[in-house]
Parts: sequence; structure tokens; C-alpha cells
Amino acid sequence: MKLRFVQPKLRRAWELRRGDEVVAILRIPAFRRGAEVQIAGERHELKPQRVLELGGRRAEWKGLGRKAGSGFVGPDGETLARGTVRTGLAKTTGELEVADELPEQEALLAAGMTAYLLIRKADEASGAVAATIAAT
Repeated sequence: MKLRFVQPKLRRAWELRRGDEVVAILRIPAFRRGAEVQIAGERHELKPQRVLELGGRRAEWKGLGRKAGSGFVGPDGETLARGTVRTGLAKTTGELEVADELPEQEALLAAGMTAYLLIRKADEASGAVAATIAAT
């Protein structure tokens, strides 16, 4: 399943889209850990974790290379979910890919967790840049 995440407004909410269809909404508070993903009207809490267990499969968060981004990779080396992120002056967007064999709900949870970790990583990077500029 291929998705993209977009931040339509300056608020800390992202839409996970398949084509033009919004399939989930991810909300990440600015000052506390964790997030919430809403799928088909149902809310799920996400906690920052580097291990994902879905559909009887276990995968660890890893960097996949500069162009491939980061994702959850199983012990067999197979990628369960991966994504890339782009940051602009005020908004963060990205691309996601989730293993096709996962059921829809689990695939969207994996996509939400992947987007969450990518956005947090981008937040940390932009904070480090701002601190470096402020120090000079």
C-alpha cells in the first residue's frame, strides 16, 4: 500500500492519503511524547517505539539509506513499512509504503507509526539546526 502524508494546515495534524482519499489522520502534540491516529472514526494512541508488532510479525525501526528513508524491518530483512519525509519552512510531508499482505487496519496503524517517527526525526533535526544557528 502506498500512501503520502500531508500537513494541510499549520496545526500539528497530518492526513494520510491514498490518492486523493484521506484514510487516516495523525495528530502529534508539540510538547509531549506520543501521538494519535484516527482510522475510520476510531482513535488509536501511538507511543514512541522502535519495535512494531502487527499481524504476528515483529519489525525494528532502521535507517534504510538516504533515498529509501527509514522503516520497520523484520528479522528476515523484509520491510513491513517505510517512508521518507520532506520538510519545508512550515510544513512536513512524506511518502509511505506498507507491506501489501497486512490487513487494512494494521497497514494504516503501521503507516501512522512510520509517519510519526519520521516527523519526530524531522522535528529533532530542525531543532538542532535552529540551536546551531542561535549559537553562532
